Amino acid sequence: MLAVQKGSLSVKRPQRLYLLAGKGSLTLSAYLMRTQPGQPCGVKVSATKSTGILTEKRVSTSEEWVSFKIQSSGTNDRQTALASYRNKIRGHETSRAHEIAQELTEKGRWDLLGNIVRTVSETALAETDAVFRTAYYLAKMNRPFTDHYDLIELQQKNGVNMGTNLHSRYSSTAIVQHIAKEMQKKIVDSIVSSSSKSSVLIDEATSVSHKSAMIFYMKASIDGATPEFLFLDLVELESQRAAGIEEALLNCLNSAGFSEEWLQKNWVSFVSDGASVMLGKNTGVATRLTARYPSLFTWHCMNHRLELAVSDAVDEVQAVNHFKVFMEKIHNLYSQSNKNARELLEAAEEVGSQVLSIGRVLSTRWVASSFRSVKVVWRSYEALNRHFENAAGDQTRNSKERQTYRGLAHRMQSKGFLCDLGLMYDVLSELSNLSLQLQAHSVTLLKADKFLRRTIRVLASFKDSPGEKSEEASQAQALGHFGSVSLDSYAKLTPINAKQFLQSLINNMESAYHLKVKCFVISVSWTPAPGHQDLAFAMVSYK
Repeated sequence: MLAVQKGSLSVKRPQRLYLLAGKGSLTLSAYLMRTQPGQPCGVKVSATKSTGILTEKRVSTSEEWVSFKIQSSGTNDRQTALASYRNKIRGHETSRAHEIAQELTEKGRWDLLGNIVRTVSETALAETDAVFRTAYYLAKMNRPFTDHYDLIELQQKNGVNMGTNLHSRYSSTAIVQHIAKEMQKKIVDSIVSSSSKSSVLIDEATSVSHKSAMIFYMKASIDGATPEFLFLDLVELESQRAAGIEEALLNCLNSAGFSEEWLQKNWVSFVSDGASVMLGKNTGVATRLTARYPSLFTWHCMNHRLELAVSDAVDEVQAVNHFKVFMEKIHNLYSQSNKNARELLEAAEEVGSQVLSIGRVLSTRWVASSFRSVKVVWRSYEALNRHFENAAGDQTRNSKERQTYRGLAHRMQSKGFLCDLGLMYDVLSELSNLSLQLQAHSVTLLKADKFLRRTIRVLASFKDSPGEKSEEASQAQALGHFGSVSLDSYAKLTPINAKQFLQSLINNMESAYHLKVKCFVISVSWTPAPGHQDLAFAMVSYK
């Protein structure tokens, strides 16, 4: 089948195509393909034998038109041959077969198959995008991966096309891991390309299966912004010795995308707790790393130093240990018995107060956690005393339990315990603020030095001017009651010597954070930008 479209050939009549031949006798195919020098042929030819979906009854395709073998009828006279060709072209132009060929040619330009493939691909990508966003939401909001299927079902009911794949919680886990890996790769590439100076912080942790693991963090500038912490990995340790920890750290950095050459130039500090395996002078992780990276600056975490200072002060003042043991009893009493917890809520309703969860005090948790527990006991003082009195008179309990609660009530009603509680409230409040300030991402060495010195000054002032809660406890002691609780002396209780405890705490903090600060100005050889003068540097040395 032959489809002929009109172009730049001469047209003597509308809707009729004429072929102007030159000298000599030519076949029709030669006329159709002829090109004059410097002038493009104005006829576009397309030939096909199959009409595909456009096939119609009684519409046939001539083999001569398909193969360009049209011959003239009659004699070999040139004029007669041309007239014959014109008649055949005119007849073919108005035929249904020619119209079908034109339709096929036009549809070929539309790229129907390509459009269908692109439409299907765009639909599949849109479905995948929706599933990926759902999985990312779960990770962002700390939701369990088991919510993945339910969220997808909810979106489908709301009319969102979520496809049929990647709907299980296993798919959600794999998607989040893929997203996290791509995000980390992008951030690491930015750090590496900008040659940002970096610090690595590690800490030991315990996995769900109670196996020893190590958490790796890096602090660096991303795209020239303020340095911030980046979680690298949580690695299960095959060995808890210094060599095993060092190997796990270096493997983590290399797998993240930091080469050995880059680390030599840009790794400036290493931060850990004060465990001997980390900071041991002979074979600790820090010692092994400084031998490999001579310019590396090792650092003992300031929050860990604070915890050690508080722990040493507690060990030096025996009365603080007694306070700690009593608070531990209260914690165990309500954390291990639903009955006691329910009765405490009932007692709180009787006295019109509110009870929150009571945690441990001065344990392995940060100081801020100890402060929250002391704060709860202070606010729930009346409710705790009421529950102790009710339990001491409860005849459904055996005599041993009643005697235990009677002893707890006597201690709660003692003037000495209230003063101890007020003292610990004030002290732990200041230490909690310091701990949170040292944990802030924006903290620097100079800011930390300022916070430390301020806290030490406040603690020293407590020796002469008691804090807010200590003052309230002293007033209640003079009045003989604290709220609805009558206060009395308790000979078995050894109160905390406030000045001794405060001085011990100050001494241990000064020992842990012994500061020597030297500030100096260095003139630079290059011309600084407007508004920038000579650069000032502060070197802080902690012993």
